[in-house]
Amino acid sequence: MRFKNTALKEMMVHVEQSYPYEGCGIMLGRNDLVTMIYKGNNIREDRQADRFLLDPSDIMQAEKIAKEKGIDIIGFYHSHPDHPARPSSTDLENAWEGYYYLITTVKKGKMGDTELFRLSEQGNTFVQEILNFED
Repeated sequence: MRFKNTALKEMMVHVEQSYPYEGCGIMLGRNDLVTMIYKGNNIREDRQADRFLLDPSDIMQAEKIAKEKGIDIIGFYHSHPDHPARPSSTDLENAWEGYYYLITTVKKGKMGDTELFRLSEQGNTFVQEILNFED
């Protein structure tokens, strides 16, 4: 998957501002190229530092924007405050088939390692994917 630098910078600001809680959102684009993000709201009422729940209205709004722009929802992103950019068992339980999942570490308020995953064909584990950034 490829990620436009402009979308990356917007995501970086979002997850850094969300710290010390998990920031989350939606990646939009076409043909495995993320051209924009939709900043979501973590509506989880407990454990926001290590769990997230993307507001369903954010997904609906992102779908509307994607339709208007002739693009698609490619996947979802979220941050792991002060933890590695590796999927948790909770991430696996909540993943949907067919989407990319980008996880980024935010250490002491600054975005760090960023990794990309998809569900395996069996749906029981994540497979790491290659992530490229471009202008």
